[in-house]
Amino acid sequence: MGATGSKPDQEVVDGGADATFFAHRDSPVQFSESLINHLSSQSLPTSAVPSSRQDALDSHIQARIATELSKLRQQEAQVRDEIERALEKENLDREMGAASAQEGGKALSHSTSLIKDLEELEKRTASLKKQREETDEWRRVDDGKNELEKCFACVAPLSLGCAPRRQG
Repeated sequence: MGATGSKPDQEVVDGGADATFFAHRDSPVQFSESLINHLSSQSLPTSAVPSSRQDALDSHIQARIATELSKLRQQEAQVRDEIERALEKENLDREMGAASAQEGGKALSHSTSLIKDLEELEKRTASLKKQREETDEWRRVDDGKNELEKCFACVAPLSLGCAPRRQG
């Protein structure tokens, strides 16, 4: 390579001014490995934020995500509750409408039949309690129980003093 290899080619334009351009080179451009390594090491992203600061940022972001997630879960639960209430109301309205539409109420809805069954059970238990209270044997048992309770209340530290009353 001589002196002409490093000079750009020149072309004279009609106005007398020089227009400079580079000609196509036949040989490829080569760089040393140290230059390539130096440039590539500088192009790697370096952490501009210290690790302690990055940890604090990460924990803050995670806390905000957790807070937002809990809010979303609460909203989801509220929406589900509202949907369930609306569906229950709709079903009750439908059952009431179906029960009133039936002739003479022959076919009762499930809710209505359950309510009637519960009322019947309450009546039966009330009558059984009344019968129990009226029976002489149960009256004696209740009287003995009340007497024993009074004895234990009066003689709490000496509970053996109530032994004759327990057997009698």
